Amino acid sequence: MRGILVLFLISIIGPLFSQGLFESSTTDAQGFNNPQSLSIGGFIRSVGYIGKTPTGESPYFQSAYGQVGILLNAKAGSRAHAKADIRFRYGTEWQQEISKIDIREAYVDLYTGPVSLKFGKMITPWGKGTVFNPTEKITPLDPTVRSPDEDDMKLGFWGLQGSIHMGPFMKLTGTWKPIYQSSVLLIDPVPMPDYVTFLEPDFPGVELKEGSYGLNFDLHASAIDLSLYWFDGYNHWPGIAFNSLELEEESMEPKALNINETAYKIRSLGMDLSVPLGSWILRAEGAWQQTQRSHSAHEYLPFPELSYTAEIERSGSYVTWIAGYYGKYILDYESPNADPSLSAGQDQFLQLMMAGSPITMDVIDGVIRDQIGAFNRLYNYQLDEFYHTAFTVLKGNLWQDRLELTLPVIYNFTTEEWIVQPGISWLPSDGIRVSAGYAGLYGPENSLYDLVGPVLNAGYLSLKISF
Repeated sequence: MRGILVLFLISIIGPLFSQGLFESSTTDAQGFNNPQSLSIGGFIRSVGYIGKTPTGESPYFQSAYGQVGILLNAKAGSRAHAKADIRFRYGTEWQQEISKIDIREAYVDLYTGPVSLKFGKMITPWGKGTVFNPTEKITPLDPTVRSPDEDDMKLGFWGLQGSIHMGPFMKLTGTWKPIYQSSVLLIDPVPMPDYVTFLEPDFPGVELKEGSYGLNFDLHASAIDLSLYWFDGYNHWPGIAFNSLELEEESMEPKALNINETAYKIRSLGMDLSVPLGSWILRAEGAWQQTQRSHSAHEYLPFPELSYTAEIERSGSYVTWIAGYYGKYILDYESPNADPSLSAGQDQFLQLMMAGSPITMDVIDGVIRDQIGAFNRLYNYQLDEFYHTAFTVLKGNLWQDRLELTLPVIYNFTTEEWIVQPGISWLPSDGIRVSAGYAGLYGPENSLYDLVGPVLNAGYLSLKISF
């Protein structure tokens, strides 16, 4: 079934466009000579993040860079549109120099009547939730990116997307991702023991059979917005898999622990809805997810799960308030066999000896594999059977929208972790934005935020001019 919807859409679109858009090269030339057929915009931004070094309390520039963004929009007549979002960035990040050119998006969108086709590198996120999106299985993320704009965490993927508008209120969209695009694990900037080595990722190749696809149906009406989602393919969040362990023969100290990021296939079914009630908006979203292989035999595979969120938004003249709940239920739950860890130590093997267990490499590998499996469960929030999280977001607009204040707070009752991200933006004139804020992740000992928070927590200052 992979790609069938997209191929069907291509078969419909092909004859239509061959008779219309491409019937005259003169028409194309005239369209692009039109001054309205091409627009250029973008921004220039300077950003600085100040945090603390991972191994100490000394403040340092966690990230400091200058960035230029160029946004191109081209239009050919009434049946074709193209977009390119190009970013140039230079500076330092995580104590390393960066000099990067990134084509964040670059695609062509062809449309006629009720049918459209988008082809290229794109960002098309799923879900209506403002804080959590259980249905999101299409667009990869980079949560380590240092930017005051949260949309910059979204990564473009190369694919093919076709849509059929079935009347004024309904649309069916199929997305095919033939090339795997991984999200960036949150632990990438975290220091590891010297003997821990991440090998080359075990990601799928470029064969057509390795592609992923998603379907979503949208219903837009005055009383309700509702969407249904189906995804079949590789999860953009990879797991961490055990590869091998080498020990010193006499001391039993680790020489090398080799692990690697590994992609795995999932199936997911989800739904979201949004209901406006005057100045209030009610939103709900939920999804079921399950791996296509047994999680019991592979330490990097998560358990099947149900995740769900509900929120309410109240908009006023100066203040917008959002409050909600996010939860997870882990299906086929089993207690972990070890504590979460991406390390190996002599004391772990001494405990086996004291318990009278035979010390063989198979036994030792099994212990490390259990630890890595527990770490994957820590990362995926699957150590417990149920998870309960509350969140609130306050937004204020003052001085005729020249001053913007935001205060998101998220608290996980199960893990006792919390996030706080206060921010302020000042617009002294059109096109100029001065932003400052703080991003903090906190949690009890041995929690995920206890591991990554000291590395990621930072205050920032951003100066941006848009054109």
